[in-house]
Amino acid sequence: MRPTIELLLDLVRQGQQLANLELSLVRAELSERGSLAASSLAFVVVGLVLLPVGVGLIFLAAGLALTRLGVPLDVSFLILAVVVLVAGLVLMRVGIKGLNPSRLVPTKSISQISSLLGGLEP
Repeated sequence: MRPTIELLLDLVRQGQQLANLELSLVRAELSERGSLAASSLAFVVVGLVLLPVGVGLIFLAAGLALTRLGVPLDVSFLILAVVVLVAGLVLMRVGIKGLNPSRLVPTKSISQISSLLGGLEP
């Protein structure tokens, strides 16, 4: 039978080995996740660059299609520009209305909390 001090020292050594192994595992996982996140971020950046290019090409093709209908090239691009501007303004207005602070306040939660606190009105 081994003495108690020797058993405790073995326990401490094994605990240190286990902690070192766990730390190395955490480092390896973080390194792997970091490289995965970096490559995913690169894909997002490339996608964000390609999307406006694709949209621009679609508008260019639509403008050229209007010229086949007999509309002059400059007028067809002007028509498309006005359509895009109007759509952008409408979307901005809808977004601004949606960001109105009165619409963002959680009224149900506030009414539930106030009823719990004694019937205070929001």
